[in-house]
Amino acid sequence: MRILNAGRRALLGGLAAVAMIFALPVSANAQLAPTPTPYMGWNTYYGVGGGFNESTIKSVASSLTSSGLAQAGYKIVWLDFGWASGARDSNGNLTVDSAQWPDGMAGLTAWLHSQGLKAGIYTDAGTSGCSGQGVGSYGHYQQDANQFAAWGFDAVKVDFCGAGQTWNFQTPFDPRTLYGQFSSAVANNASGRSMILNVDDFWQPNAIASGDPTQANSSYDSYQWAPPLAQSWRTDTDIGGTGSIKFVNVLRNLRHDTGTATNASQPGIQSAAGPPGTPSASPLAWGHWNDPDYLGPGLSMTDTQAQSQFSMWAIVGAPLILGSDPRALSSTSITMLKNANVIAVDQDSLGIQGYPITQQGSTAQVWVKPLASGARAVALFNTGSTTAQITTSASAVGMPRAGRYHLRDLWTNQSSSTKGTITASVPANAVVLYRVTAG
Repeated sequence: MRILNAGRRALLGGLAAVAMIFALPVSANAQLAPTPTPYMGWNTYYGVGGGFNESTIKSVASSLTSSGLAQAGYKIVWLDFGWASGARDSNGNLTVDSAQWPDGMAGLTAWLHSQGLKAGIYTDAGTSGCSGQGVGSYGHYQQDANQFAAWGFDAVKVDFCGAGQTWNFQTPFDPRTLYGQFSSAVANNASGRSMILNVDDFWQPNAIASGDPTQANSSYDSYQWAPPLAQSWRTDTDIGGTGSIKFVNVLRNLRHDTGTATNASQPGIQSAAGPPGTPSASPLAWGHWNDPDYLGPGLSMTDTQAQSQFSMWAIVGAPLILGSDPRALSSTSITMLKNANVIAVDQDSLGIQGYPITQQGSTAQVWVKPLASGARAVALFNTGSTTAQITTSASAVGMPRAGRYHLRDLWTNQSSSTKGTITASVPANAVVLYRVTAG
């Protein structure tokens, strides 16, 4: 777990800011995985915390398979804080506790690959993780990237907890500089292995002290520089801690993931995300995605709230990483997470991040995501405390003129038609999610 010190929607208007993002120098990123759609999987952080071993990971991986979650797309098994102490041998190589990992890390990844799964690992950009604990790679970026690749890992999450606490974001220990160096190390790993890089500068502005970090060095600004370096980057701090996720934090992170928060200016953030080949002015060879944090059904949220989080993460095209322990989830939660129609919205090949079209601050929200087929995914999201009738129209969500429109409710699988009005009675904290087509 993290141990911390105390402490618009500009989709069109932000295009100039986005152009600046991709004018940054790009490292030799031949080995960054292409990720044509947001990646999916499971991470240890919220569900099992920092106390896990080979038996835990194999048990969870087996649950992903037996429950059908892996077949639905949740294939990355991602080790977070707690997989090693951070100790190194005389050659500077990270050491692994043989009692914790009897088959070693290469043995673990080989087993995961044999199950049709992928493997992710964690480190910090500093010399250790939070409060001087756990793995940190500073001074060993290339060595550790080589080691992770040689072990067979497919993804690397790089935290900024230890780095931020140690150096207070001062140049040359600022996020842009250190993540640029780590990106180069991943891209040039000695095995030539293609790996995902997740930028986890989770800090909010002023989280350590006043002005430390500044917004420019916080999670609110990573989208400005991370796309040429990594496949994903956090857009806000954690939505909870081990065993507990708060819905109010889900809403907060959704706002900062889409540039709709009132306490931060984030022009162009929605356009920072996209599939390989975007943006057209300076295309990248890999998908690059805003990351609002992990999914957390069964971790203090109601089933309605968890389903709303999943719906909205799909609308904004977020990586779908399950934070809950799948072995402890109800059948209702498992079924929810496997909804193929909702996953298809997240995984749509057009790769456009969804956005709100309602007035900022409204609790009766309408969100839209254009899809590759020409259809629209439309979310009617009630963030209020009582049931609300939420209404929009086909023209408002960007559909072409037509005599009729077909609405498919992606949660109930019920279909209906309309001449243009799109409306539903939406319970508190709930989302009605439609796929809208013309004709």
